[in-house]
Amino acid sequence: MKFNRRMERYLQDLRSREVEAVVPPRGPDVQIVETGGCFLLRGFVSNPHLSPVDFPDQTTLECSANKLRMEAMLDARLVRSCPLLLLTAGLLTARIVSIALARYPGRFNVILSYDGEGCAVRFHKIRAGQRWLAEDLEGYVDEGVLVFEAGQQTPVPALLRA
Repeated sequence: MKFNRRMERYLQDLRSREVEAVVPPRGPDVQIVETGGCFLLRGFVSNPHLSPVDFPDQTTLECSANKLRMEAMLDARLVRSCPLLLLTAGLLTARIVSIALARYPGRFNVILSYDGEGCAVRFHKIRAGQRWLAEDLEGYVDEGVLVFEAGQQTPVPALLRA
């Protein structure tokens, strides 16, 4: 697991607080479908709003199509009163995505980004010669970024275990 200094500060802030929140026991329902060599959220496959020809490679398509926005899953009033709930929801969602990806062969990157106002979880299959994230996560100065590998042979990182 890798994360930049900004994400480290966000995680330290989260650990320092006692946040009581009702979290669904299973987390969000994440269904992944393999189609045309890509691993995509079922909702995107059912109602595509992007075309594969608009992207330079499969990894970029996956990262664009497989974006789960936490602010869309939580009540806006609750988020305004405690923005770290977005990060909490993102960590839970990253765990659920990791578990869903464990059904597929290969290795995947699960990416969580948080900037204090928004949080997103994305994923893509790891392919030779294709990158979506910059090698140096410190280049993302406006947001905290956490990335870890998932897949059949990869355990859920300790930070994300229930």
